[in-house]
Amino acid sequence: AYSKVSDLLGGVVYEDPWLAGGHNGLSNSEDPQKPESPFPRVLALRKIMREFGLGETPIIMAGGVWALEEWEDWIGNPELGPIAFQFGTRPLLTRESPIPAGWKERLRHLKPGDVFLNRFSPTGFYSSAVNNDFIQELRGRNERQVAYSPEAVGEHVVEYGVGARKRSVYLTAPDYARVKEWEEEGYTDALRTPDSTLIFVAPEKAEEIHLDQVNCMGCLSQCRFSNWSQEPPNYDNGKKADPRSFCIQKSLQNIAHAAPGDEAALDHNLMFAGHNAYRFGTDPFYSNGFIPTVRELVDRILTGK
Repeated sequence: AYSKVSDLLGGVVYEDPWLAGGHNGLSNSEDPQKPESPFPRVLALRKIMREFGLGETPIIMAGGVWALEEWEDWIGNPELGPIAFQFGTRPLLTRESPIPAGWKERLRHLKPGDVFLNRFSPTGFYSSAVNNDFIQELRGRNERQVAYSPEAVGEHVVEYGVGARKRSVYLTAPDYARVKEWEEEGYTDALRTPDSTLIFVAPEKAEEIHLDQVNCMGCLSQCRFSNWSQEPPNYDNGKKADPRSFCIQKSLQNIAHAAPGDEAALDHNLMFAGHNAYRFGTDPFYSNGFIPTVRELVDRILTGK
C-alpha cells in the first residue's frame, strides 16, 4: 500500500512478542514457550520492505529494549538499514509516569520470570503482565478445566449436573475425579466456556464473573469475556461469553486509580510490564530508590546504559 507513497510512512514497528509488555502480536504459528531471536526476524522484515521500495524507512525495534549498548550490532548495520528503538517499560518508573506509586515500587522488586506471557485477555491476543494474584487466579481458573459432552459418547460417560438446575453433561472418569477434588477445595461452581469445557471457581468468583459480564461497557470492538461486538445486528461475537477471561476495563481502571497504600488493588488487578522489568532491581541507575525524570532517563539512555 505504501510502495507509491513511501515518503508518507514514518517507520515500521517490530515488536518482540516474547519480551514486550502489554498486548503483543504472537501468532498461532509461534510457540509462546520458545522465544526466537529478533535479529533474523527483523532482517526478514527489511528484505520484504526493500522489495516495496522501503529500504530507507526506519524499523523501530520494540520489546526487550533496555540499554542501547546491547544493540550495537544493530546500529549502523547495512543489512538492517535505519533502525530506531522503542522504550516501553523504563518510562513506567519515572516521576512523570501516571501509574500509582505502589505500582512503581512493585517494579523495583521484580525478579526474572515475574512477568508472565498469557492469553487471558478479552481481546484474544497474547499479553504480558506481572504474575500477581490476579494473573495467578486466572491461571488457576484455566487449569481447573475439563472437556464435556452434552451426550454420553466415547469416554464421556460420567453424568455431571451443571448450574442451579443441574443440567446433565458427561465427563470422562478421570476428569470427574478431578472435578470432585476441586469441589472439595471449594471450587464448586462450574462455568461453561465457548469450547465445550467447564471451568471450576468458588461461588463468589462465579458471581463476580457474571456481574462483570453483565456490566460490560463495550470498551472493545469485540470482547471475548462478555461476547460483546460492535457489529450489528446482534452486537455479539457469535460465541458464548468466556469466563476464562476478565473485564479489562474494570481491572485497568482499578489499578490505574489505586489509592496510596492500596496493596489489594495492585495484587488483584492487571499490571502490565515488559519481561525486562526485573532489571529495575539490578540496574545501578535506580539504586537507593532513585526515580528519574523523563529527561534524566533520556539522558541515561543516550549514554548507552
